[in-house]
Order: sequence, then structure tokens, then C-alpha cells
Amino acid sequence: MVADDPPEVATPARAPGTASTVLGVIGDSAARFLRLLPALITAALCLRVTEFAAGWTVGTPATDAFSTAVRALADDTLTLLRYLLPLWVICLPLLLARSARARFWGIGLSWSAIVVAQACLVEYFLNARVPLGADLYTYSLHEIRETVSAAGPGLRPWVGAGTALALLSLWAVLARRTRKESDMLAPRGTLLIFGLSLAALLFGPSELPPAHAESEYARSLRLNKITSFVDSSLAYLVGVPARTGANAAAGSGASPAASPAASPADYGRLDPAYPFLHTEQTPDVLGPLFNIDPRTPPNLVFVIVEGLGRSFSGPDASLGSFTPFLDQLAAKSLYWENFLATQGRTFAVLPSLFGSLPFAAQGFEALGSRMPEHATLLSVLKGQRYHLRFYTGTDSKFDNERTFLERQGVDRILDRKDFGPGYARINEWGYDDSELMSFVLADRARDARQPFVEIIQTITMHSPYRFPGQERYTPQFEAQLGQLRLAEADRNSYRANRDIYTSIMYMDEALRRYFDAAAKQASYANTIFIVTGDHRLPELPIADWIDRYHVPLLIYSPLLKAPRRIKSVSSQFDVAPSLLALLAHGYGLRTPPAVTWLGTGLDVEPGFRNVHEFPLKQTKANLVDFVCGDWFVSRDALYLLHDGMHTEPATNAAALASAQGRFAAFRAANDEFTRTLVLMPRGSALRAAPYLELERKSLPAIAMTVPVGDALAVRSVTLPEHAHAAELSIEVTFGNSSAAPSELFVPLVVLTTQDGRELSETYGSSLVLPGRQSITLHLPIKATGIPAGRYYLSVYPSDPATGKRSGDGRFRLPLVIDG
Repeated sequence: MVADDPPEVATPARAPGTASTVLGVIGDSAARFLRLLPALITAALCLRVTEFAAGWTVGTPATDAFSTAVRALADDTLTLLRYLLPLWVICLPLLLARSARARFWGIGLSWSAIVVAQACLVEYFLNARVPLGADLYTYSLHEIRETVSAAGPGLRPWVGAGTALALLSLWAVLARRTRKESDMLAPRGTLLIFGLSLAALLFGPSELPPAHAESEYARSLRLNKITSFVDSSLAYLVGVPARTGANAAAGSGASPAASPAASPADYGRLDPAYPFLHTEQTPDVLGPLFNIDPRTPPNLVFVIVEGLGRSFSGPDASLGSFTPFLDQLAAKSLYWENFLATQGRTFAVLPSLFGSLPFAAQGFEALGSRMPEHATLLSVLKGQRYHLRFYTGTDSKFDNERTFLERQGVDRILDRKDFGPGYARINEWGYDDSELMSFVLADRARDARQPFVEIIQTITMHSPYRFPGQERYTPQFEAQLGQLRLAEADRNSYRANRDIYTSIMYMDEALRRYFDAAAKQASYANTIFIVTGDHRLPELPIADWIDRYHVPLLIYSPLLKAPRRIKSVSSQFDVAPSLLALLAHGYGLRTPPAVTWLGTGLDVEPGFRNVHEFPLKQTKANLVDFVCGDWFVSRDALYLLHDGMHTEPATNAAALASAQGRFAAFRAANDEFTRTLVLMPRGSALRAAPYLELERKSLPAIAMTVPVGDALAVRSVTLPEHAHAAELSIEVTFGNSSAAPSELFVPLVVLTTQDGRELSETYGSSLVLPGRQSITLHLPIKATGIPAGRYYLSVYPSDPATGKRSGDGRFRLPLVIDG
């Protein structure tokens, strides 16, 4: 702030009554606005530097920090140009004030509000890893207040310091430029600038198109946060779509503009009036994997872990696994490595997991009392002697979960209000996972009825990531960093997120205690346990955008014949159909003959493939992601899917058009459902029929109508978990699925650091692979002199002339080099 008010500066008088008076006054206000504008620009630059400093210090991978910074400044310049005219119009009453003092304080306070709003949006982004958009309007005031209260007070130090510096700069520059108003831009210059602003607002893009190989996090970081919020708000509230070079609309409710037109009938269902209704054909792929006694239907226990992602749990986790108990359980389970949640937040997990239900506009649960007649795993089992229980340590009314569960006939819904004395509440959310498991075990002892469905929804792995006795987990956390063989610089990036990693370990220990106790109960021998995440928590580094949805799925039971690691892709939409098929085929339960499942059933193929297609909804107001066979479409950009849910930008026009067509058909069906709020004819949810073997022979392969990836591909890679740098070698199997010989190619292995920096390239001998043939090669890797630590390998066939990829590969395979 400045010590003294700026002196009064007289504005040149204009003769009243002349024709130019009004235009002259407005012109003066425009010139004055441009003279004061550097104050706001300086403040914005301070916040931008702060955002980059905080954003890059949390360990998030970056392909090219300098390029991202340059593009961020370009985006900010575009933002300034687009919103220059509207900002002037908003500020016009303040600019027309007669005294310089009134103008100074009016402009200063209003622009300070803009700076504070930008700082809050930056803070939100640094926590959530996505810019805040129209999803703000999809939550109630109570839910927003609870979320803000639970997140903890104030801004993080970097953002707080940057905001203070931005405000000081704003007022200092504003005071300096207010003192001398005579030095203003000529009318022609002013008119030119505002003309350019009008053209940019009407016809220009809202952001730069994505750069080649730009990560989703890098794109989100460079976006101007207040502009992203305003654009998505306009798209949601008044239907003004954002315009970008790639039709990017993340955070908005707008559908991708480049997608082809479609009607609900294109979705290929029984009746256009019920676009999701279809004959139940889900095959029983789980039955052959279990020891089944048809006289005793099994109990089902679902553990839905808040924020549980594959990148930090399970074998070959890209960040290393911090869930030792779940890893042990996975080794005894059916374990889906490439499994996807269908939402980026919790709002859709119950309808997706238990009902394979469409989203409507803001998620099925958001319909509240308007939820139409529908069938779910829970409602079907409720009608066949199952007892249903739901437990959570937080508020079951959040996201309308309680309303949804009541519609399914759940017998007991117990949440934070039911814990009573003897349990310690940790924050605004409620009770941590250890207290939750104690509560569940105590309540179960009072209710021994079988068969039952038990649902446990955790909360500890959510901001603010705090729990009692957290400091006791620091030694375990440090020990795990040692086991990962991380370099000291890499360890510091993990330590910046210590609270998150220790919360993960705390959750894992709570699950260990629960399973140990459950194993001693009489119901254990006839229980199937299903463990998954509602979505992947956003605060840890994300390599690929689809990683936001990448969660594990474990199905464990003493009834299992043998464990199995499964690399084929499935989603939460597939769980309920497959479990009902198991119960109908193996135990004689009856299921609806016509259903509205979005999923076609779990795929138990051990190798990597995807026979499914399904939408992914990042937020309540956002539907721009779609998985279809080998492809992932996000904001109209096409990516090829690889094992490990790694994605690679692709330029296959036929695949993009086909996938967009399927996505457009889904959106048309979803829009029709949103309009009519009817899923099936009245009474259909109550009908039941036996399992008919002839109608359920195999998984439908709707997605396989989409062009598949390259015929030449890496089939498998065998590499050591630990190796000395001078002795590092791998075995790679290349395959050619085409009948024709492949083009000449060179095997290429790229060794990179955790943040994507390339360390070495290793080439094999060039070769041509005959049709329908495969070959296994032994490749020594150039790694001499590389220090001990955790690294990644990417392996693919390359063009010998250009070095570019010429077939499908395997990417970001974790590797530890010992000292």
C-alpha cells in the first residue's frame, strides 16, 4: 500500500453541449484504463510466478518447463486481450468518477478482489490438480462449506506470499500511474487496442491449442485460472461454449464441438424411448474361477477406498507402492491392473459400481428424488433375501448418496452421526479409516444375518490428509523410500507430499486390521470381498490424464480357486453386471431380463486388451472423456491406450471419427435420458428371469468396430526389478498380427528419469517381422555411469530413417538401478 493518497489531477474540461462530449468522456476513460492496466498486469505476473514455483516444487513431471512457461504467458496475453473490453466496461463507473482519489480507491479495491479471486483459484488448482470450473455450481452451499472447512485454513505459504506481493505491486504501480494522468495513449491507439480486444472476444480461441506431447498437468498449469473459471461458467450457465485450438473444454459442461451429430437411436438399444435399455446378456466369466456351492449364496463386501489410485498401489505402480497389505491381498486375488473408475470424483461411484447407470447431467445421484425406476445389484439382491448395510465415516447425504442407497432398499445406512461416544472425530469430514473399521466390526458383531452385502466407504485419503498419530508413520514412509531406491532429489519430491503418502499407509493398515478380524468370523469362508478406489486422488503427480481414473480392482475370497493378475481393461460399469451373472448362473438367483447397464461385464483375459467402450466424467459438469477399444478420446484429442493405462497421442483419423461417433451417440442417449428421466418401462426393474446360457456366450465387443492399433507391437517386456547399471538388460517380444510382413523397423529402448528426462537410447538391429510371427530379443541397455535410483523404460519399434515410433510399444516400465 502507499503511504499517502495520490494528489488530485484535473481532467481537461470539455465544453458542455458539444456533440463530442459523451464520446470524449468515454474515450478518456478508456485511455485512463489502459494507463492503469500495468498495475493489474504486474500483480498477475507475481501470481503466475508463484503458481509456477508452487506447481513445479510438488514433484509433478514436466516435459519442458520453459516451453510451458512461455505458453502460459501466451495464454495470459490471450486472456488479457479477450477480456480487456469487458473489464473496461465493468470498471467504467469507477473510471468516470470525478476525483482521482475515488478512481484510485475504486479501481484498487476492485482489482484487488480480482487478484484475491485468482489466488484462491490457484490454491484450488494446486490442491485438486485441475482448474476450478462449472462444477462449483453443482454442489450445495452446505457441501461447499463442508469441503472448504475440511480442507484447512488459509493459503499455502507460496501462494500467500505471492498474493501479498501481488497486492503490494498492484497498489504501488496504481499509485504511481494515477499521479500522472496526462501521459495517456492517443485515441487511435486506444481504439485499435479495444478493436483487437473485441475481435479476440468474438472470434479468438479461449486458450492455445495443446502442444505436441504436452501433458494434461502442464496444460492445466499454464491455463489462466480465472479465465478458465469464467469460460466454463459461461458455458454452463448461459451455454456459451469455449473455443480452443483443440475444442478443449475441461472444466466446462460443453460437449466437444468437433464431435459428429448423433441421435439416441445410434446407441443401438432396444427402443429409442429407452436409449439405455437392452437385453441382459452379460456372461458369467467369474463363475469358473470360484468354488461354488449353489445352496449357499455368498456374502459380498465392498470396500470403496477414497482416492485409491494404481500409480501408488500394487505391482509395477509408477510412483512405487505404498500399500503393503493391499499388495499382499492382490497376490491372493483376482487383480485388475488396468481398471478404471468412471468418475474423477466421488459423485458417481455408487451408481456406477452398483448400477452401471448413466450420468444424466450432473451424475445420477444429483437427480435426488427425481431418480427414475432402475435396477441395481443392490435392489436385485434386496429382493432375494440379502441384507444390505452401508458404512461411512463421513456424511452419507453428501452427493445425495443416502437418497440413492435408500432407493435400493439398503437396510442400514450408518454414517458419522451414528458413531457415538468412544470414537474420535478427526475433522469436518468425520471419522478416519481406523475408527471406521472399528465401528464396522463392532456393528457387524450385532448383526449375523446372512447372506449380506456390506459396503464400506473410507475418507482418510482426502484433503487435508491428517489423522491422529501421523508422525508415527514417518519412519515407515522413509523406509519405503529406501526400498524404492530413490535418488535424494527424488525423495524430496515425495517428502513434499509426506502427509498424503502417510495417509495412504494409514488406510492400508486400517484395512489390514479389518481383514484380520473378518477372517476370524463365521461368515468369512463364504464371502467375496471387492476392493477398489472411487477415483485416483489428484494431489500426487499424474503422468497421463487417464491416470485420474486409473484405480485397482481386487476380488478376494476364500472361495477363489487361484489368484490371477489381469491386464485387460474393465471399468466400474462392469462390476455389477458380472457379479449378478455369477450369482444368477452359479447360485440360481434371478435377474432382470432387460437392463440399462452401461457395462458389458468384467474381462478376465490375462493379457492386455480392451473390448469395452464407456464414458468417463471428470466432474459433475464435465463429460469430455471416452474410452473405446484401443483408443482414449479426451477433449476431441485421440490417444492410443497401452498396458499400464499409459496413453500416446495419435493421429489416426479413422479411429478418431469412429470413437467420436460412438461418444456422440452416448451423449445423445444421455441427453435424452436427462430430458425424459425415464430409463425403462414401468415395472421392468421388478421383473426377474433365470440365467440362460445360450444368450450369454461371450463379452460383447461393441468397441472393436473401432479401428485397432498398429499390427506391429511389443507383446511383452521382461526386465529385472533391480539391476546394476553396467549389467542392465531386458528381453522384448515383438509381434506382427498382420498377415503381411512388417515394414523394416529398429527396436528402441529409452531410459528416462521419473520426471521424463531422457538418459539414454538403445537400438537393436533392424529387422522385418513376417506376418503372424513374433520374435524375442535380448537387449543390453546403455546405463553405465547412471547413479542408483528409480527410472523408467519405454520400448517400441522405430522407423530406421526417422527414429519415430512405427508400432505399438510399452511405456514407463519402472526399474530400480542399484548402486
